[in-house]
Amino acid sequence: MYALAHPHAAPGTRFLDGTPVVLLVVLALAAMGTWTAALAGLVPAALARAAGGGAAQGALLATAVAWTATRSERSGGLPPVGIAIAALGGAAGAAVAPVGAAAYLWAPLWLWRRRAQLKGLGLATLPARLVAAGAALGGLLGLHLTIMASLTLGYRVGPPAPLALGPWLAYDVGANVLAAECFFRGALLDRGQRRWSFGAAAALSTGACVARYLLDPLLPGTLEVAAGAAFYIALLSVGNCWLYRQSGSVVPGFVAGVAFFAVYRLLHHVR
Repeated sequence: MYALAHPHAAPGTRFLDGTPVVLLVVLALAAMGTWTAALAGLVPAALARAAGGGAAQGALLATAVAWTATRSERSGGLPPVGIAIAALGGAAGAAVAPVGAAAYLWAPLWLWRRRAQLKGLGLATLPARLVAAGAALGGLLGLHLTIMASLTLGYRVGPPAPLALGPWLAYDVGANVLAAECFFRGALLDRGQRRWSFGAAAALSTGACVARYLLDPLLPGTLEVAAGAAFYIALLSVGNCWLYRQSGSVVPGFVAGVAFFAVYRLLHHVR
């Protein structure tokens, strides 16, 4: 009779449930502490920049892992600290030497080995047709960017030295694009579309993604470049939102992002 009079109501979940707040605070304090030490001349500035970048990428990846674990309702969840350490390790390796950028691949390897536990990210799903569509989307956007930049902003296209291109590609694969797709599509978009329409969730994901790149200290600080970056990142993000909705996987969007940035890295400013 009690059960009939008081039916069970599943507790509602808030949008930020599962966020690893303590870990995010630790990452922020670690980055701030390293910058303080660099200003005092105790550590190299390159290490401070690596700590800041690694902490930012690690925060996005750790939140994506924590949110995905919450969605799958597994007891105990998947500790996100491992992916945060992997992101910091990649940034630290790149700061030591160009060949050290290979450490960026630690993060995608960490995720791939746990792909069965991260079903919300769809890492084990490789829809060939949509992966090819992602490669085409990223490549075409990158090609259009190079044409427009060469015609209007004084850039030229040319292959940089392998030692210059290699670390950037490792950064894109293991940190930049990986963190963007796992968080902005696999976590933020997915949580949004479970509550609102797909259009509203895609707008949230795209706006947050564009803001992330406009705040990136690696972006050249001119108004023309910022406007161009916002335009192309917005187009890429909208396309990747659609790819995630169709596939339930971040893999096609990841391929699109890697293809786009691979072409973007070929641009050089003519002085």
